[in-house]
Amino acid sequence: MDTSKPSPDFIMEQDAFTRKTYRDVYPAINPTRPELSQVGKVVVITGASRGLGRLKHRVISIQTQNFATSFARANAGAIALLARDTSKLAETEKLVREISPATKVLSISVDITDEPGVRDAFRQIVGLFGTPHVLINNAGVMGPFKSIFDEEVDSWWRTQEMNVRGTLIVTKAFLAATGPEPKTQTTIINLSSAIAHMLPPGLSSYSITKLVMTKLATLLSAEHPTITTVSVNPGMVSTDLANSLPMVIQSMKDMPELCGGTAVWLASGDKSFLSGRFVDANWDVEELEARKEEIQQGNLLTIGPRGKFGKDRV
Repeated sequence: MDTSKPSPDFIMEQDAFTRKTYRDVYPAINPTRPELSQVGKVVVITGASRGLGRLKHRVISIQTQNFATSFARANAGAIALLARDTSKLAETEKLVREISPATKVLSISVDITDEPGVRDAFRQIVGLFGTPHVLINNAGVMGPFKSIFDEEVDSWWRTQEMNVRGTLIVTKAFLAATGPEPKTQTTIINLSSAIAHMLPPGLSSYSITKLVMTKLATLLSAEHPTITTVSVNPGMVSTDLANSLPMVIQSMKDMPELCGGTAVWLASGDKSFLSGRFVDANWDVEELEARKEEIQQGNLLTIGPRGKFGKDRV
């Protein structure tokens, strides 16, 4: 047996918080479960024309979901798709309509760093569908694979502009639409990455943006406690972004539908115990629920310095 190469499961196993881990949709997160119904909900997905926003070169079947199609399978009342690529937006819209003809769909071509454009997009969404209930902050870019020494400052900063500033613009527009203390169940899901808490040389800018996504979820949860805000690692999914990382290509075995199902689960029922926290789509959600008190009392799955703090502990 060749032991010179790490197992394709190495990263997932090292990052495991639950005893069971998954690479594909499993019963607890199957969007067709009645308990996960999104009937009547308005869902907004950014970056909906690439990566995890839509399936790429795959046949749609009863067991294949991504964000847009997962919420369609959960019978969302309406889905708004925001991205720059008009033709691919149309493809995604077609997939949603095929899966759930009753789900209303709106595609809007917009750059998430265009603040007036994003505000106008949300005016359209509210005008057509009413107040949104779920936001999936999925849009983002990787940036070049270069060391801090080698990468130009402007190039490094462009990744921050898209991933951080763009996400902030969309989130503020969403909050303006829902109000700071919505009366109905409201969920924000920020797409993060295990890279946020790993040490990936050559990806400093991208890594920092994903760290920000996790901290942003924590701050939003503190400022808007009636909104469940979670930072989610979609898993080891083969996307255009992920495939640019040569050191982890062999681990890209997760199905994109895994994160789609996880997102639907997070938007269903009371998941406030995970608000402000980091969740990996590979983790077993039933075990997460079983460990609710441990997670809350120990302030687990959050960002901060490691150690025992307080004069009585030193």
